[in-house]
Amino acid sequence: MAEKSIIQLIKNFDIQTLKPVVFVYGNEEFLKKQLVDKLKEKEDIHLFWGDETSYNQIKELFSNPSLFSEGNTAVLLDFESFYQRQTKEDQKEFIKLIESVHIPDRFFIISKKEKIPVKEPYKTFKNIADKVVSQRLTPKAFMVSIKKKIEKSGKEIDDDTLKYLSSMLSNDLWYAKQEIEKLLTYLNDKRKVTKEDIDRVVTPKISENVFVFLDKFFAGEAEAVRLLKELTETTHHPFEIQSLLLNQINRLLLFRTLIEKGKSVDFAFEKMHIKHPAVKGSIQKQASRLSKDELIQLIKELYVLEKKQKVQYEDIYKSLEQFVIKRVIK
Repeated sequence: MAEKSIIQLIKNFDIQTLKPVVFVYGNEEFLKKQLVDKLKEKEDIHLFWGDETSYNQIKELFSNPSLFSEGNTAVLLDFESFYQRQTKEDQKEFIKLIESVHIPDRFFIISKKEKIPVKEPYKTFKNIADKVVSQRLTPKAFMVSIKKKIEKSGKEIDDDTLKYLSSMLSNDLWYAKQEIEKLLTYLNDKRKVTKEDIDRVVTPKISENVFVFLDKFFAGEAEAVRLLKELTETTHHPFEIQSLLLNQINRLLLFRTLIEKGKSVDFAFEKMHIKHPAVKGSIQKQASRLSKDELIQLIKELYVLEKKQKVQYEDIYKSLEQFVIKRVIK
């Protein structure tokens, strides 16, 4: 049977139309939470957290009839954490249990997988369960969602400002919810949302892909310019990149300062609370390419750049690009 859309399921929620087992997967966690909230409104549910639930707890629930309603309805969050913690024998028994769940009992299994694997227990889910996909919204739908939330609060936002705001939120509904609530609190009685309001309050969401750009930037490679354009054209806001640059420069400066004072590399990383080997390697490599004076100069230039953007209203995209070009193209 074809998979169901989580958005449509939330809008037209009717548990009676669902199979006894419902498998929810995809990369949009906020919609999964909304589905669970909707379920709580309609049903008395048993909520299990994957990282602290055993197979025996689930088995006990479905082995006993409900005292207060017709059947038991359970939700297992973070399925992968649950399944990995079980013994091989209990994993096999869990699959048998899934196959034995029948109406009036219902079991909602919430997974973090973006696609359904072919191996067990997912093979069983494919065969017997309703499959509900929770996908990220398209950029257009994401902006519509943001606009509705803002207008519902009695505020106004024009299309250009809406696009600017959504570009800072990386199409992440959960993150957007927190940042927009913060923005609305800041606005108070002010009716119209402006770019200046957004700059003061909203923290851009940083993607891990930015770290590839960082390596090229500190290496002084011209490819950093191309990577910057890709990042800013795919919903990565210039301010988030600048914030990450400043943070990394400060880390490199601290590292170089400690080393030049005669401290060991291990001492420096312990002082900086850095433990991951890959991060240590990146810092050592990047710090070797710039002197303390060069790092201090970069910090000064970043502050000048931000002043031009926020006070003199220079184009934030072009001005950041020029900053990067100055660093990598000699």
